[in-house]
Amino acid sequence: MKQKFNVEIAGVRLGIVSEEGQEYVEGIARAVNDRINQMVRSQKHCSLVEASIFCAMDFFSTGQSDARKVKNLEAQIALYQANVNRLKKENEELRAKLSGNN
Repeated sequence: MKQKFNVEIAGVRLGIVSEEGQEYVEGIARAVNDRINQMVRSQKHCSLVEASIFCAMDFFSTGQSDARKVKNLEAQIALYQANVNRLKKENEELRAKLSGNN
C-alpha cells in the first residue's frame, strides 16, 4: 500500500509517495542529502543544483549498470536452467536404459 512521507533533501521539503516503509524512504533521503551536502562542501565552485544533478546522474548511472547486470544474470540463469533440464532428461533416459537391461 502506498504511503506518503515528508522528507527534507538539501533544504527542500518533499512529499514522497512510496510502497516502501518510512525507515527505507527516510534512509534514502538521508543518503541523498548527505551526498549532496558532501559534494557542495568538498567542491568550492559546486552549487546545490550542480551537486544535485551530479548525484542524480551518478545514481541513475548506477541503476542502469545494475539493470544490465541483472539482465545478464537472468540470461545466465535461463541458460543454466536449460542445461539442468537437458541433463535431467538425459539422466532419465540413461536410467530407463539401465533398468531395461536388468
